[in-house]
Amino acid sequence: MKRICALLLTVCLLLTFVACASSDPPKEQEKGSAYKLSDKVPKESVIDGMMTSIEGDDAVLQKSTASWLDTCVLYEVNIRQYTEEGTFAAFEKHLDRLKAMGVNTLWLMPIHPISEKERKGTLGSYYAVSDYKGVNPEFGTLEDFQHLVNKAHEMGFKVILDWVANHTGWDNAWIKEHTDWYVHKEDGSIKSPYDWTDTAQLDYENYAMRAEMIRSMEYWIKEIGIDGFRCDHAIGVPANFWNAAVYQLKSVNSEIMMLAESSATQGLTEYAFDTCYNDALYGQALMTKGGVATSSIKEGMEVAPNYRGSSFPMNYLDNHDKNSYEGSIAERFGDTYEPLLALSYLTPGIPLLYTANEEGYDHELAFFEKDPVKWDEKPRYEELITALSALKTTNSALSSTNRSITFIEPSNSKLFAFSRSDGERTVIYAANLGKEAIQNVSFNLGIGTAKCVLHVNGDKVDTTVTDMTDKDFSSRDYDPYEFYILTV
Repeated sequence: MKRICALLLTVCLLLTFVACASSDPPKEQEKGSAYKLSDKVPKESVIDGMMTSIEGDDAVLQKSTASWLDTCVLYEVNIRQYTEEGTFAAFEKHLDRLKAMGVNTLWLMPIHPISEKERKGTLGSYYAVSDYKGVNPEFGTLEDFQHLVNKAHEMGFKVILDWVANHTGWDNAWIKEHTDWYVHKEDGSIKSPYDWTDTAQLDYENYAMRAEMIRSMEYWIKEIGIDGFRCDHAIGVPANFWNAAVYQLKSVNSEIMMLAESSATQGLTEYAFDTCYNDALYGQALMTKGGVATSSIKEGMEVAPNYRGSSFPMNYLDNHDKNSYEGSIAERFGDTYEPLLALSYLTPGIPLLYTANEEGYDHELAFFEKDPVKWDEKPRYEELITALSALKTTNSALSSTNRSITFIEPSNSKLFAFSRSDGERTVIYAANLGKEAIQNVSFNLGIGTAKCVLHVNGDKVDTTVTDMTDKDFSSRDYDPYEFYILTV
């Protein structure tokens, strides 16, 4: 009898132990079901939706940058406002024009269905996503989108999607099916991030949500064939999530692009992101309209230590946020736009163009309503952008991963000049960024002879290739905002 009691007691204790163990959080090495890991990955560092260590011999863990990014000319597409129709098919008709202008990478603002609950305005924000694997019927069907991607690829474009990982719209299925995937207030209701009341804050303490988010991103890479992501409010999401996501995505396609909507941090660029917003350069560029000294621009042009490995800045003068909430490029930059646009191409990193920048569109596009661009037959800055894009995509000194930059000291500090070189080729920029003419300025090319490939003075854009020497830049006068680009 004692033996039977002892046996029963042992069984009870074992059952209790198993029950307790099943209620505990899974150990890290037991949570890696979302990953196809090689033996070279430290499994104890990987759980669903989190990678706490990026050390290991697995090739996918090595920080890498796709070779095509070295010549990337990025263009942000606002599908809703791009055409009267506001559809994928209507935008597709602009691909030939963009290709001729030298654009080679398309960033599409979020294409997903927009939540109706708590919607702002009539059409709502693209960033209030109701279905991560769906397509906004306002723009067309999934088949229409696939046709656009295929056509773009046939023409040599890369296509990246805007991805909103920090929050969802209020009628996203996740809210009904997985309320624990969201951050809750003390009263138990789901919280909105900041004043973005049309969205619900996701909880990155929840590993199941992280894993599903990665599977949703993987769908667009694996099934549709997109070439990467621009990640909205990337700094609001833990870096160890982005590391895990990129590990999984690059296991599918190692040549994807990852752009973070954030100033660079070491956590973001150590592994996950190729490029981040150059907010410092943007802020300094804004000040030139008021005639502020241009010396501070140098700080935003040099690649900061926060860019780890081969990562680099994304240089912009405009995007959907700046246009809709801070004014058009004409309002913000005025006559400084042309020399600063050239600067954004020549500064280490990649340049960004936003919808209708080639038009010089003097209008703030509505964010929650239909407000299509009124295109001219020949956009005002098309010739300039074409020349700059050709230079970016053919001159190795302007490679995105080349951090080399040398500032030139002219006889008058009001002339702003610098050079970029990769040891084989050199590009030189010299500009009067001020609103007053400057006279009798000299500077040394440092190489004797160069070819002037672009000279812009007011509305005159001269792309005639002309040999120039140090003598040509001795005691030269410059009109307001006049600039030269030379190559060696």
